[in-house]
Amino acid sequence: MQNELSEEDKISYQQFKRKMHVQAAHAQVKKLEYTFIDAAAEKGGLRRACQDCERLGLGGVCVLPCFVKPCVRFLGADPKTSIVACVSYPYGADTTDIKCKAVKRALKDGADEAEVSAPLAYIKDGNWGYVRREFKKLKKAVKGRALRISVDIPMLTKDELSKFCSTAAECEVDSVKAFSLNEGGVDFGAIEKIKSAVGDKCGVKAEGVASIADLNLAVDMGADVAGSKNAADIAGAILFAASAEKQ
Repeated sequence: MQNELSEEDKISYQQFKRKMHVQAAHAQVKKLEYTFIDAAAEKGGLRRACQDCERLGLGGVCVLPCFVKPCVRFLGADPKTSIVACVSYPYGADTTDIKCKAVKRALKDGADEAEVSAPLAYIKDGNWGYVRREFKKLKKAVKGRALRISVDIPMLTKDELSKFCSTAAECEVDSVKAFSLNEGGVDFGAIEKIKSAVGDKCGVKAEGVASIADLNLAVDMGADVAGSKNAADIAGAILFAASAEKQ
């Protein structure tokens, strides 16, 4: 005869299951990055964003280089959240030397990672030699920190996207970010294509998730990280659902 659980064991088991739900929720939230790259943003908004990131355990806060130092102050000592400096956003129109200097300065100011926009004009011109040289110089500039290369997906043809991915992987870029400046939202098909192209050589970030469903689908398509202006709301909903789970 199968032994029945005592009431005490049943309570312990339910507590264990709830703990597992909460741990899984925190791991999910860690994949979220708070996108805070509005040049007109005020310090008060940045402070609140950093406080939300720390309170909820978000993986990162993505800011323009000029906001790196304030983020360091707002996050405080031993932060859970990484500071990601977004350099040459959105189209990578700065020269390679300027990008490298901006990356080095951002890291000196306290950034943990660099997210640099790819030189779109050179990609469209088919000057892949320039693109390759820039990626390699940026890889040296981060001095062992994570380097993410960002590109506006709707601006690329299918062949350009494929070449962009292979070049990033060849240059040992840590991850690539797909975003859409004008259309907004996530191009889930593009995320799947990028993941297929880079395989395990690069991580993939999906930008523009607007809900838990978006986050889950982006991860299913191959994204390791997801960025959102609504990251705090999404994270709060995930953690609330997990803590309320009774089964």
